[in-house]
Amino acid sequence: MDTINHLKKLGAATLLIAFLSGCSSEEPIETDEVKESGEQTPEPEPAVLEVGTQQFKIFSYYDAFDDYVELAKEQPEELDDAYAQTIFHPFRQNAFSEGKGLEYMDLLILTPPQDIIPLQSALAALSDKEAEFQSEIEESLERSAQLLPGGNKTVHIFPANPAYIHGMSPELNARGVALNEEVMILFVHSSLAAEELKHTVAHEYFHLIDMEKGTFESSTAESTLLEATMMEGKAVAFSLLSYPSINLSWISNEDGKVTEQVRTMFINQKDSADMQVWEDFLNGNPLKSIPPFANYIIGHEIMQSFLANHPEMDISEWLGMSAEEILAGSDFGE
Repeated sequence: MDTINHLKKLGAATLLIAFLSGCSSEEPIETDEVKESGEQTPEPEPAVLEVGTQQFKIFSYYDAFDDYVELAKEQPEELDDAYAQTIFHPFRQNAFSEGKGLEYMDLLILTPPQDIIPLQSALAALSDKEAEFQSEIEESLERSAQLLPGGNKTVHIFPANPAYIHGMSPELNARGVALNEEVMILFVHSSLAAEELKHTVAHEYFHLIDMEKGTFESSTAESTLLEATMMEGKAVAFSLLSYPSINLSWISNEDGKVTEQVRTMFINQKDSADMQVWEDFLNGNPLKSIPPFANYIIGHEIMQSFLANHPEMDISEWLGMSAEEILAGSDFGE
């Protein structure tokens, strides 16, 4: 869904909406509680996928979460330590170079699930889906890499926190995040549809490549409303090239929730880097008649308008274009 830049930019309330599949209402693990211990869960062996000269290492953490459940039952008052030992340390070693990755420990997506019994049930339900999910992820990675080659990547499959996947509409069930130009996390649950998973992989893959060689700067949290919005509009457009039949009714504005008034407000504030402005267009603001996910809807509209006006343009070309250039080349530029 979003990249790490916006994970750090958004507040806790926004994170709960943007990453409901992987977050917890409890406090994040504190960095000084990390313990390098010989008792850590053994590192999982990755599946390796090669597409041309590009290599993907795909790590699955189903067994690691099983270990977390067992430790959590034994020491329910020490969930942070159990999670660090079984999940975060192996993930950190698989995803980052030696001594790196601690800055991600304070992200809500990497906090311990608190409800152990539902998590255990969710893991049992996932057991029959692991091979299917692996195949779908590899298919999407291969298709994405053929469309837009890049450097080597690691993909990390996490069972989603069951506390945040039931009773929610599809757009609230975040399924992925690009942490940096090399690392993607996917959150899966047993009811996740194949097309949704493949679309998510393609979407997050684009974010990885965007950070690797596009215009998006992962090191800054000062993106404007337009830049952050077009980052997502581009990723949706890329995923639709591979999976055009995916149901994106929530982003197509079929119900007309995003009005011309809202679009005008967006254009008037497009250069703002104010956190509150971003939250208005992500979470919605009833006082301003802004619906939730207006930024995704508008970004999708701008990007589709741009592509309709430039049907022959190659992906790599519009990847490198700035948000302002995309806007100017769309009907919104008028």
